[in-house]
This record gives sequence, C-alpha cells and structure tokens, in this order.
Amino acid sequence: MEPGLPWRYLLVDMDGTLLNSRGEITPRSRAALGRAVQAGLELVLASGRTYPSLLRVGEPLGLPFHLISNGGAVGLTPRVEAVSYTNCLAAAAWPEIAEALLAEGLSVLVFSHRHPGPPLFYVASLQGHPHFEAYIGRHHALCRVADNLPGAPIPAVVEVAALGSGAQFEAASARVMARLEDRSRNHSMVLFLNRNFGKITEFFHPATSKWAAFQGMFPEAVRRPQSVIAIGDEANDLDMIAGAGLGIAMGNATNELKAVADLVTGDNDADGLADALEPLLNGDGGLVSQG
Repeated sequence: MEPGLPWRYLLVDMDGTLLNSRGEITPRSRAALGRAVQAGLELVLASGRTYPSLLRVGEPLGLPFHLISNGGAVGLTPRVEAVSYTNCLAAAAWPEIAEALLAEGLSVLVFSHRHPGPPLFYVASLQGHPHFEAYIGRHHALCRVADNLPGAPIPAVVEVAALGSGAQFEAASARVMARLEDRSRNHSMVLFLNRNFGKITEFFHPATSKWAAFQGMFPEAVRRPQSVIAIGDEANDLDMIAGAGLGIAMGNATNELKAVADLVTGDNDADGLADALEPLLNGDGGLVSQG
C-alpha cells in the first residue's frame, strides 16, 4: 500500500464469504460493511448469482453498493438503468457448450441477460438431477423450456451451466471443461441449495472474471489496484484475490485461493469477514476515512 493512500474499494464475494452456511449475514459482518462504507469505500458485491438474487441479499443491508453477477459477466449499480459492464458468450460458442454438456447426460441451464428485467433461464427439460430441479424450483417463473436447447435463438447469453453432484457428474464436467478450455473460462464449484450441497459447472466468455468486471466498472482501479480490498473463498474469486492490493481468503477457501492471498482469515461460520475488516477499520492496515 502506498503511504497515505486510502483503500477505496471493498470487493466482497457472496456465498461462502459474506453469507454463512445458513445463507445469513451475521450482525458483525453487517456492522463491518457499514463501517467500511461510512469510511468512504465503494462496496462491490460479486457473485456467481444473477443480479436479482444479489439484490435480494444486498438491499436489506441498507448501504449503497454495486453488483457483479454471473461470475463477472455482468456489472451494474442498483437503481441505475444502464448496465456498466457485460461480457456475453459468442453466439456460436454457447450452443457448442450446451450441446457438449447435454451429450454427457448433464442437466443444463443457459442464462440470458436482460436489464432492467430479470434474466431468463433456458433449459432442455424441467426434469433432471435433483440439484438442478432444486435450482429450477427457485426460478420457475423465469424458466423457459427449449426443445432443441443448443439450436434455440437465445439472445445475450452470459453463462451456460450444469448442476449435479457425485463422481459421475464431476467426471463428465471435467471432460467438457478440458475439451473447451481454449474457448471458454470454466470451473466447477460447490453450490448449496435447500440445505443440500451439490456442484455447479459454469462456462463463460474466455475473458470473464469478477476482477475483469470490476476493472471494467471502475477504470481508475486499473491504475491503482493497491486501493482495492478483495475477499473470497472459491475458484471464481482467484483473479480478484490475486489482483487486489489486499487479497483476503476465507478460512473455508480453496487451497488454491489461500495460496495467492495476502491474508487468510476465519471461515464464514466464524465471522471471518469481520475478523479481517475490523483491524483495518480500527486503523491497523491503512484504512483512512475520506469524509
């Protein structure tokens, strides 16, 4: 950190970081975010979730914030009509991904970006793996069934995903990810739904990441990444933890993420986010009020 330069941005992952394993924001974490915003930081909530889902979590905070959704494919500020950043899959690319996943027998979702309207979720069928059906159940009103999913005329596709669990799902996902690694950015990670753990395997435009979206939304941060605090736990947080001036890995983070972090804090069920932020807010680490 440059002497006298305040932190200006707080980039926070959602699931596994801000939210505990019960999907809650603890009073300590809520208070730490409030103090950070009061000190002058721009709060950016970043997640693999869609932006309506992020809004449901973020708006009760009662704080000004920005959103990065779909793993970095979309960036926007609530109550502002214009979207400040998008990175859609090419029209020729997403059908290949969907077809490859369906050929492996996986339950597939194609996410179509709309704003200010909510996104749409296109599927080949409403039936599939129980983890997939649990996700569809949450978003049933926004789902559209396309009999020939890879051939459907779907606009503004920001993500293709498969949901499932178990060794067969992981092996099939790994085969598709390896086959398409030169034409997409992809990863597989834990997704907690209806009190059950499963996996989601996601495919994006090759240049998609939370860090790229953040830099697209805040070009001045490209010149001063040392002004950014980033906190996360999963594979899709890797770029932002490595790129930020202070990259913080949760105690429940992957080993890969911990290896690139500047600091490892407690886990998300033990107020790890607050444990990391409070010393900075108390003056140990360069957090300077801008008010």
